[in-house]
Amino acid sequence: MLRGLVLIAMIAAIAWYSFMQGRDRAEARIEELEVQVTELDQTTLSAREEAASARAEIAALRSEATTWRQRYESEVPQGDSAVLWQLLIRRLDEGVGPDRLAEVIELVANKRVCDAEMTTKRIIVKTHLHGGTDTAASFADGRITVDGEGEVAHDANNNPVAWYDPAKPAKISFVEIGGATEVIEGYLPLNHTMLLGGDEWRFSVTEGPRNFALISAERCDYP
Repeated sequence: MLRGLVLIAMIAAIAWYSFMQGRDRAEARIEELEVQVTELDQTTLSAREEAASARAEIAALRSEATTWRQRYESEVPQGDSAVLWQLLIRRLDEGVGPDRLAEVIELVANKRVCDAEMTTKRIIVKTHLHGGTDTAASFADGRITVDGEGEVAHDANNNPVAWYDPAKPAKISFVEIGGATEVIEGYLPLNHTMLLGGDEWRFSVTEGPRNFALISAERCDYP
């Protein structure tokens, strides 16, 4: 009986020791996991704060981008405005004063003021076989003179004749008093515009009777 009691006591002691060891290990593991949970909570909180900061920065950048886009659309010329802007810059680079440009723009209107009737005159188009008289016409009270040159025509036998060939390119010269000359070349009809003081002269050159070209001119207020 004594041996049995001793054996029972030993088994109980071993069980108690094993229980205590298991409990200590479990408590240690619990403490370790609690530390990890605390660290994860702190990491999660930091991540949330960083995410919130990043979202705020993204929102600020988007707002700034929207502001710059609106400024670009409102301040940078687009379409027809861009074409006019480039023209203004070119004129300024060419030496035209800003006051003069502003004055012209202020005077521009959609409705043009032109003379009631056009003036039409005819000229003989010069060739290397024919010059002579009536090869020029004057407009604007003699301040603009128009003459033309062309290539000789050929008859049915391909022989050159004195008059010009309207089916080939012609060269039309517009000469102002003082010698300033503007020349246009091409197939008839041809159109040309000249500025003379406060007048704008619009010319149209068309084929006339044999040997002739018709010069039609219209005067309008400028601008």
